[in-house]
Amino acid sequence: MRNKKIAVIGAGIVGASVAFHLSQYGMDVSVFDKNQLGNGASGHSFAWINAFSKQPRHYYDLKYRSMDRWPRFAEDLGEDIGLRWGGNVTYCSDPDEGRRLASECERLNSWGYSAMLISSEELSNLEPNLKIGQFHTGIYTRGEGHVLPVKVAEACMHKIQEAGGKIYLDTLVDSITQSDDKVFLRLNDQEMEFDQVVIAAGIDSTKLAQTAGINLPQRRSPGVVVKTKPLPSFIHSLATIYLPPISKEEKEIHIRQNIDGAVMIGAGDQESETEDDSQEYANTLIQRAALYFDQLSDVEAIRVPVGFRPMPEDGLPVIGFSPQHTNIYLTLTHSGVTLAPLVGALAALEMVAGIPNGDLDPYRPDRFAFKS
Repeated sequence: MRNKKIAVIGAGIVGASVAFHLSQYGMDVSVFDKNQLGNGASGHSFAWINAFSKQPRHYYDLKYRSMDRWPRFAEDLGEDIGLRWGGNVTYCSDPDEGRRLASECERLNSWGYSAMLISSEELSNLEPNLKIGQFHTGIYTRGEGHVLPVKVAEACMHKIQEAGGKIYLDTLVDSITQSDDKVFLRLNDQEMEFDQVVIAAGIDSTKLAQTAGINLPQRRSPGVVVKTKPLPSFIHSLATIYLPPISKEEKEIHIRQNIDGAVMIGAGDQESETEDDSQEYANTLIQRAALYFDQLSDVEAIRVPVGFRPMPEDGLPVIGFSPQHTNIYLTLTHSGVTLAPLVGALAALEMVAGIPNGDLDPYRPDRFAFKS
């Protein structure tokens, strides 16, 4: 394994993980991002580490394996990245939704996931401050957690620099070209040469890939969360909670409290799409959450601008070398927080060793090669 000169475009949590793992193999790594850390999807993510309700089976397996890698990944980074375990509880008051949750619990158990039905009394013991309200069915998935993605990216950058790598923030890569066995990045009036390039630029990956003649289709997927200032701890056991809607016209809400006390809230589930990032909407989410936790009464909502998720056209990750360019590697995925440790490790190994990993076969970029 020679010391390859590799560029990683994108310093979000997935790109940062790929670059970190490459640096651990002794590669000469340079990371480029058009912004500062945290300005992309990683800075807007609810950052729930889970494989809940993920299908098909191979996608569930990929996420489940990556969940297992998180403790080792955190240990390797050697910094406080806000990693917190404790599991998630999703509960409902609607009987039809209750039957769906019970069926989901059965499926998850059959796939080896730690899931169990939970009673209202058991939930109250886990979270005494939660005003549960009407309760029909709850599911407790105890192996889940959350993390602070920007802290993860920062820790990766520190390790890359310790290994001699270079970080170029606020640096826009305009285009990518390949000639023989080299890849060239064009930025401003400068051209830089590398042995390999990783495109991990989130929603910008499609446009960047096009400059190299690569088809990497995405669909638009906006999401909104709201935050608070740090508050005294009131969510004591669970990493995340999905709370039922208070009316048929509204969606459920999901909530977490970071290790620094700040609270993050979103409406619907992790796939819900909205562009309403107004202060009025932020205030509404806090008010709805305050119906379940008195500690959020009269707490100021901190508006977070709408974020756009990296979302391949078919919803599944894109991981692997471009079919047209053997030195350009693509990583584009939703659920980047859960997948970052495993995708980073497997992508780096494929690039360094030159040996494809069969577990990544369902996610290869060539499935889009002949589509317009």
